[in-house]
Amino acid sequence: MVGAGVAGAMTALVAQRHGLHVIVVDDNATPGGQVYRQPSPYARAHVPADAERREGDHLRDKLRASGIEIRSGHGVWSVTAGFRVELCHDEAMASLSAPVLVGATGATERFHPFEGWTDPAVTGLAAASILLRAGGILPGQRTVVAGSGPLLFSVAHQIMELGGEVAAIVDTAGTAQWARMGATLVLDAARMGQGLAWMREIRRRKIPIHHRACVRSVTRRGNVVDVAIRSLAGKDRDVTIEADAVACGYGLRPSTDLSRLLHARHDYDAAAGYWQCAADPYGRSSISGFYVSGDGAGIRGASVARLRGILSGHAIAHDMGRIDSATFADLCRPVLSRLRRLDVVSRQMVRLMNPGSIVLANTEADTPVCRCERVSRATIEQAIDDGAHEINQVKSWTRCGMGPCQGRMCEDSVRQLLAHRTHQSPDAVGHYTTRMPLRPLPVQAVTGTYTYADIPLPKAAPL
Repeated sequence: MVGAGVAGAMTALVAQRHGLHVIVVDDNATPGGQVYRQPSPYARAHVPADAERREGDHLRDKLRASGIEIRSGHGVWSVTAGFRVELCHDEAMASLSAPVLVGATGATERFHPFEGWTDPAVTGLAAASILLRAGGILPGQRTVVAGSGPLLFSVAHQIMELGGEVAAIVDTAGTAQWARMGATLVLDAARMGQGLAWMREIRRRKIPIHHRACVRSVTRRGNVVDVAIRSLAGKDRDVTIEADAVACGYGLRPSTDLSRLLHARHDYDAAAGYWQCAADPYGRSSISGFYVSGDGAGIRGASVARLRGILSGHAIAHDMGRIDSATFADLCRPVLSRLRRLDVVSRQMVRLMNPGSIVLANTEADTPVCRCERVSRATIEQAIDDGAHEINQVKSWTRCGMGPCQGRMCEDSVRQLLAHRTHQSPDAVGHYTTRMPLRPLPVQAVTGTYTYADIPLPKAAPL
């Protein structure tokens, strides 16, 4: 099991309940994933406990009580056919093999570049949420919250709760899109109540909300930044707001490193604007024995991830002969019913997270799209004009996506630019080919204790 978020944890607990031996590997220090990340002692003392914290603590208690082997702090850097998983912990290497592999690696934040996006004042929206919830730390005293999706208003609420000031909320969606979302939320009363409470507080504090808008640029001026906000509705003049922090993100996309490395089938979700590993409701992928649980099979949120984890656990037990088909159907029926109801709401939220072709209107020619390799929009477009009409060609010709993040930050933007400039659909231009190692490795981990004295030297030739 790779990933100890809610989907991975529930898959592990259910599979173990059916008598299977489970090992969970996770690169975080403790289980919980991002939504249920264990807060620091400082955050526990300064951030009011909410339902998510209580659920996270309960999840960790259940895992501890289960006796499941959990290898926290272990990063996966390679997976090969036959499900041999290579791990790195601190500077030590390890390997695991199993007949079944579950990828429960969650989501990756989606970001699109603008002028000044590499300034230290700018952080991702999801990253800001982790900083606030798990660390109890404000991104700044006066923050512009920008991007798309429900996380905008969640982060704004968290900032206010910790005593920070929200200078403005900049939302790519329009009010009509949110109205449609509200009509769907009646199917999920808990989320609807939470959202309404956030909006009441935002209105009470008279925080300006710029709908159908995005951040055009962030310009450093001493200890503050000037944030230029551009209208996406045809208005000519930018609005500039002074702040000391910007939390900006354009939703989430599935983390597909493992599934791509194993060459599982992936589908492009046009409404969401991302590639996802193709899987049935139980997490079965196109590769026998490889299951995808949670947001890796499509972003649906923590509630759906929990249900997907339960279904995957039952499916693994059924496929390995631990339960018969009738028992499997009986166990899954109520879970599937709940899943279908929540899925209607989650799909609408995912649509709100998709900013569309915002990068085309908002990225200047000299803006770096790939921050790892410092590749600008102009360089990418020149490669396209020279004949790079597939995303891996662009990668090869420009080094865009070859840096430490392996394209996690730039792939979505490159796809939009390539599709627009070549008049192709986003799925036609493809996705980056994933290579191992999946993450940077310490040289010490690769070399071990090998020293100069270990080098074999030939005997000296006789004189």
